[in-house]
Amino acid sequence: MIKRKVVIYTIIAISICISAFYFFSTNQTNSITALEDVNVKNLDVIQQLESPDEKHKLTIYLTGGVFMKSDYSYIGQLSSKDKKEKEKFILWLPGEPFIIKWINNKEILVNQKQININSENYDFRNM
Repeated sequence: MIKRKVVIYTIIAISICISAFYFFSTNQTNSITALEDVNVKNLDVIQQLESPDEKHKLTIYLTGGVFMKSDYSYIGQLSSKDKKEKEKFILWLPGEPFIIKWINNKEILVNQKQININSENYDFRNM
């Protein structure tokens, strides 16, 4: 009986250590407080959409959650071929299927919501 308790406590302790190591060693968490805080260098590109005039490109990235990447979401970064305009994040989508398409050169449709790329953001937490 005592050996069984020791084995169970050992397994629990090892699980806690592995979880803590993973939590502190990963650089891809979903603890984003603002879209501007995102570093896309280590994120996976899911989709890229060019505007009809090909002057803008919307890149959708997958950002993983804290534990085993189970709590994930998508973020959208807008870039321009005009180097005067800096890249900016305009989308934050939940981890579920989505539909995005360009309506015209200045607007996109995100899950049936129209977004002006110059003045609006889509953040699922505020919908």
